[in-house]
Amino acid sequence: MLIQQDEIAIRLMQDEIYDYELLAKWLTDAQVLQFYEGRDNPFPLERIIETYKPMIERDDPVVPCVFYYQNIPIGYLQYCALNDLSQTDRQLYHLEQTDYVYGIDLFIGETDYWNKGIGTKILSAIITYIFEHLQAHKIVIDPHVDNPRAIRCYEKCGFVKLKLLPAHELHEGKYSDCWLMAIDRKNPLHP
Repeated sequence: MLIQQDEIAIRLMQDEIYDYELLAKWLTDAQVLQFYEGRDNPFPLERIIETYKPMIERDDPVVPCVFYYQNIPIGYLQYCALNDLSQTDRQLYHLEQTDYVYGIDLFIGETDYWNKGIGTKILSAIITYIFEHLQAHKIVIDPHVDNPRAIRCYEKCGFVKLKLLPAHELHEGKYSDCWLMAIDRKNPLHP
């Protein structure tokens, strides 16, 4: 386990059919896809393996993880050091400086666990891990502007809106605006 804390656990995704099937289940669910990837962009098993295997094998800088609540796998998160990304991908964040800056992304794939405060617990745990174990100075995330549940979760964890990213991500056939949100290591929630 990467993180084990109270009722939550986060572990690295493994090159095993079980993990690929979990992601395929979540990323073919219309409710999940409405907020992550888009309902017009499902990820069946073959596409999951093609997309996530390079990350698992560390041929990609993104670190994929599965998270649990009360020993039940309920979601996915990923993180990476922005400096490990290509120059083109780094520029998507519109930051002047990317040293010691990590990007994260996550979703709860089991919709029965939405609106229960679990996302806040997962996010708090990974924030602490990234600051303490990876020595990050800043963590960024870029939710769609029309995802108030995610934005509230991120704000509860100490993220603040830095800037609007117009037409930032293709989602369900159109380019959607996103917020660039960040939490600084100096934030009082994470000294």
